[in-house]
Amino acid sequence: MVDAAEMGAGLKSKKSIGKRLVWLSAAGLLLLPNLALGFCHEMEVVGARVYRVAANVPGEILLEWFGHSTFQITSAKGTRILTDPHGRNDLPRPALPQHIVTTSHQHGPHSNLWMAKGNPVILEGLTPGGENWRSVHTSIKDVSVYTVPAYHDKSQGLQRGKNAIFVFRVDDICIAHLGDLGHLLTPDQLKMLGKIDILLVPLAGGFYTITASEAREVTKQVNPKIAIPKHYWWDGAVEEYIRDNPRVRKINGRVLKISKKELPQPTEIVVIPWNAR
Repeated sequence: MVDAAEMGAGLKSKKSIGKRLVWLSAAGLLLLPNLALGFCHEMEVVGARVYRVAANVPGEILLEWFGHSTFQITSAKGTRILTDPHGRNDLPRPALPQHIVTTSHQHGPHSNLWMAKGNPVILEGLTPGGENWRSVHTSIKDVSVYTVPAYHDKSQGLQRGKNAIFVFRVDDICIAHLGDLGHLLTPDQLKMLGKIDILLVPLAGGFYTITASEAREVTKQVNPKIAIPKHYWWDGAVEEYIRDNPRVRKINGRVLKISKKELPQPTEIVVIPWNAR
């Protein structure tokens, strides 16, 4: 769901909560987009240096949606990733400690770090004021993570600022969380994304993110095995997104359990109910 904090809360400073912030220089990704490939490419190269992917043993992962853009992704070994923590009282919250927390941008419903229990590694996609991207390209436990620079609007950030796409490799499954993507993807961004298995795509109507019809186009661009709509709070948005698509699976509850060998082909849309509790 979207509230008034979506636009303004991103500029407020965060209190120190005793959690680690991990980030690298953004220069490599921004200046060398064709070289800055991530863990979901057949060859992982950053500035002509080769990185070894975190040692993953293929297994079953869990994706749990807590509403808005907040997912908990759990690896087969139990490593938990929390994306864009919403902090709302009217939506579910994770009960378990987290190992990794990511924020696509600084707007309040996407960056409430206090929501995460434990002492996770914090990976922020933007600098504190949101004026620039932070490039993330790292491995933590059995998870590999990298970012792709994007925008919150169609005007290269002039209206609503920048946005960071996070890509996770978990048990050999590549998951892309688009954050508040506000535009179709460019060829360079698609190249940087790599081969995505599961796409978490927003449907917030064209102001806060792309529209449902634009989300259909982005899904075609990425061509994942599974696409999961997020950042929506009315059934009409999903109905527009899945219109005329025969490969749709609606699940009960808010948890998807999947392994690499179970990934479908071609793309299947998995709909998690927005009001699931």
